[in-house]
Amino acid sequence: MSPKRKKPAPTAGHATPAPPPLSGDPILRTVSRAAFALVMLFALLLLWRGHNAPGGGFIAGLMTVAALLLHRVATGRSALRAPPLTLIPFGVALSVLTGLVPYLLGQPFLKTAYGYVTTPLTGEFEWATALIFDIGVYLTVVGSGLSIAENLAEIRPAGRVQEDE
Repeated sequence: MSPKRKKPAPTAGHATPAPPPLSGDPILRTVSRAAFALVMLFALLLLWRGHNAPGGGFIAGLMTVAALLLHRVATGRSALRAPPLTLIPFGVALSVLTGLVPYLLGQPFLKTAYGYVTTPLTGEFEWATALIFDIGVYLTVVGSGLSIAENLAEIRPAGRVQEDE
């Protein structure tokens, strides 16, 4: 049998961060991999079909936030390599530019252009500039939703401030 290791005592003034409560659960980690993939595929479907059918960038962004939060709970780390706040300016810029280009060309703001493309893999499908707008909304929702969730996760209600004592 191996001897149990003692955890080092925290130094004065510095609390060691506690691991997420479920991050070591092997069942959650295993199930979350499949659930993450399915939710992300569903989110991409909602994003792709959103300009012609119910769905779009907003609901696809919310589904992606849910999948990324599930990943974070299961593994204890974020699936993104960059802070989520960096997605917001790119999403807003993409959405505004999508509406601004037709306006500069003398058409109404957010006027959509569309056409049809035929490929051997997919056959004929419709493309529209509304998808670019939806991608901008998607990036904005993912960035803001994850930022809000991460900031809420960092709140430690057991902590005390000087006024409480």
